[in-house]
Amino acid sequence: STRSSGINAEYGQSINTKNLDTEFIGLIEKIKVWKIGKDRLNNKIDFIACLGGDGTLLYASSLFQRSVPPIIAFSLGSLGFLTPFDFKEFPTTLNKVLKGTLGFTLRNRLEATLWNKGSNDDDEDAVIVPESLQVLNEVVIHRGIYSGVCMVDIYCDDFFVTTVIGDGVIVATPTGSTAYAAATGASIVAPSVPCFIIAPICPHSLSFRPIMVPLNCILKCKLNNDARGDALISFDGRHRQDFTKSHVVEICASEFPLPCIDKEGSMQDWFNGLQTTLQWNGRSATQKPMDKK
Repeated sequence: STRSSGINAEYGQSINTKNLDTEFIGLIEKIKVWKIGKDRLNNKIDFIACLGGDGTLLYASSLFQRSVPPIIAFSLGSLGFLTPFDFKEFPTTLNKVLKGTLGFTLRNRLEATLWNKGSNDDDEDAVIVPESLQVLNEVVIHRGIYSGVCMVDIYCDDFFVTTVIGDGVIVATPTGSTAYAAATGASIVAPSVPCFIIAPICPHSLSFRPIMVPLNCILKCKLNNDARGDALISFDGRHRQDFTKSHVVEICASEFPLPCIDKEGSMQDWFNGLQTTLQWNGRSATQKPMDKK
């Protein structure tokens, strides 16, 4: 039958409804499907319900390269630091959202632009191809398959800051401070703090500590001219590609933050996540009081 052949042909995709329950088929036929990268979702979606873990929320963020609708994240994954809502309570939770009784946190994103200046910086005909991406967690430059150390020059507002010599460097948001950056020993930062985190990955130095810089800075990273090998770059763990001496990545604050709906409040949800999912300051036993004389 035509019903079992699929739905939403006008959107270029279909869902096989063969052998499905009739009532469920009626529900499926109300679902709209869009093509990633071809349809502008900003003008078509008003609200997002995210079912999964932190990676699912990152994926949802990547679909919106400009403004993002409010997101409510239900925990169905393994960690769930960014997904405070219990899926078992979704009817009650969605009613609260629709009534406007829940607040939200604007999580800052990065705008990363990758420039390819060609093989010769002095070549006037060198092609400059920018590719901008909205990043929720971090931009990572790492040595990849190269067995030697990576050498990355960092600039802040066109001022040379330092050269990272090690496995690489992470530029993270406060949201990303509980992700890869946490493994480098970087500070865990509340989502409302306006800053970038610069964290070296396994630096060949005993004094290279992660730092935070204001959100209004413009950071640039490129390979040092003396670097012996190329590197790799990734954005929220996606879009991995080669990073050579002809590349420069420019990182600044995005104009389009991610509005995440709070369960109890911005700071309450953050501290609850630290204590329950990351076991922050967890201790199996408390100190016994001194005997009173």
